[in-house]
Amino acid sequence: MIFDLKTTGFRPHQGDEILSIGAVRVQGGIAGKEGRFHTLVQPVRPVPEEITLLTGITQEEASRAPEPADALERWLNYIGQSTLVAYGAGHDAAFIREALRKTWKSRLTHRIPDGWQIARCLHPDWPDHSLDSALQQYGIPIQNRHTADGDAWMTALLWERMLNVCRERSIHSLDQLYSALNQIRY
Repeated sequence: MIFDLKTTGFRPHQGDEILSIGAVRVQGGIAGKEGRFHTLVQPVRPVPEEITLLTGITQEEASRAPEPADALERWLNYIGQSTLVAYGAGHDAAFIREALRKTWKSRLTHRIPDGWQIARCLHPDWPDHSLDSALQQYGIPIQNRHTADGDAWMTALLWERMLNVCRERSIHSLDQLYSALNQIRY
């Protein structure tokens, strides 16, 4: 399961919040275009102007969005017990964990491999491992960038291709992938 968030900033423990959640199922190594998940999330604080410029999410849209508890519950029902993958997973996981803590005093127990780290592992020769660069390296068109739905979809397409590279390198399980990731030198 691929997911992506858009947030009001970069500090979940200092009041920044989730603005939108996108997710895409990947089954059998194929991203499912049908049944994708997307929701806006109503923040407590106003949406910063620079975030509106980046994501296109306006204060008006955010004020009509589901409250965090409703959005999180729908997302949790969608993802079930799936392993989650995000590009730059530390950011997304920190926001989800903080939102779950605030909302229900609960924790996320899913494994969340980081697509950025996987790209570094599979392609140590690339000069840049940003999402834009990885998409370009794999020939994936960049569309709806900086939206949770768009970034989740493009990351799902990227994940399809990275899974093929993993298979070519005899990486067939999550444990084998984690083992390969543990050998990366930053």
